[in-house]
Amino acid sequence: MNQSARDYNSQTLQNTSPKLKHLAQDINDPFVVTEYKLHTDSPRHTRFKSPQNGILFIYNLKSDINCVSASKTVDISLGTFQSIMITKDQEIELALKNDQHYHFCVIRVEDIETLGDFNEDFFSINFKVQEDNAYWYTGIPNIKLSNYITDLINLKATCNGNQLMLCGYANLIIGLKLEEFNQFINGAHRQVDLRTDEIDRIHECIQYVKENYAKQIDIDMLCLKSALSPQKLQTGFRELYGNTVTSFIKNFRLEKAEELMRTTELNVSQIVYTIGLTSRSYFSKIFREKYELSPNDYLKKFKYQII
Repeated sequence: MNQSARDYNSQTLQNTSPKLKHLAQDINDPFVVTEYKLHTDSPRHTRFKSPQNGILFIYNLKSDINCVSASKTVDISLGTFQSIMITKDQEIELALKNDQHYHFCVIRVEDIETLGDFNEDFFSINFKVQEDNAYWYTGIPNIKLSNYITDLINLKATCNGNQLMLCGYANLIIGLKLEEFNQFINGAHRQVDLRTDEIDRIHECIQYVKENYAKQIDIDMLCLKSALSPQKLQTGFRELYGNTVTSFIKNFRLEKAEELMRTTELNVSQIVYTIGLTSRSYFSKIFREKYELSPNDYLKKFKYQII
């Protein structure tokens, strides 16, 4: 492992990215969030332990990670955009291979009751097994979670003065994972027919839309950029992000329009142009559908509240 990824202590790696160093402050904090970004120059093993009454959540953003239980009886491969949730004082060992780039985020929740209407027996009731992996849950790759994880990591600029936002994002991420888990225990087993490289390309499409929403973007363009068929791209967006390609682009543009209304002095016509649309009437229609107000009424309401 290179010099920037030396031991943090006997059980964990050093937080190699300065972004979230100030977040991992006190083990008694309700949420502790740490980002790990490193390159290995030799095989490496590192251990984490989940809280007795809480959750340890690990989200993998890059190379596959081998996850092994302390007793070595459970061996799980955590792929790109996949996550694992552990509770009840369990230990997990991450096996990192030689010459690999790793990027993952760890969220530690001290008490599951912090997340809402749960208690410490929630997992023992629902897993209904007594083996070593009784309190482990991985699930399918989830790009939607990766976007929330990225947002959480990028809170560096505001987190010092806004711990509530940090807790809110962590709560949302764990909540989405618990929702997925709830579907799993109720028999709604879903598998995504996508290879890891295809998931990577779909994620790149999402990033492209976010960075180029003002341009003319359609599914044909994204298919060319990603070398995926329209069917495969639509399947990926629906299964991994919950939207069709067109719906995702439309919703992202609307969110940007709403943000511009709150943060700039642009009028409605200027905002329409800025987000890549050409029809003000169409924009007004879809904006009203999402926010239940016309763009002009939304602007007036927001400015009145500021005054």
